[in-house]
Amino acid sequence: MARFREGTGTGLVVALGSVAIFSMLAWAIAFLLWIALSIYAIVEWIGDGRPSAIAVLLIVVLLVGGLVALAAVGFGLIGKSLTPKKRDRL
Repeated sequence: MARFREGTGTGLVVALGSVAIFSMLAWAIAFLLWIALSIYAIVEWIGDGRPSAIAVLLIVVLLVGGLVALAAVGFGLIGKSLTPKKRDRL
């Protein structure tokens, strides 16, 4: 029985791209979280000085959710461009 190896190259490119995107996503989350919490600390230092755990949780949830949504949109666009066009059957 012959092996089906048509999409091996495409699969490897998608896998390597996913690994690269997820690695960059982890660094982006850490960096943006550090910046957001630093700004929050400065605002709290100027204000009443009592940090809120709910505000910190909201910052983390919004950052992670936003970056995951952006990654999903990117993967969707890449997947859409890799999908072959449907042709009319005669």
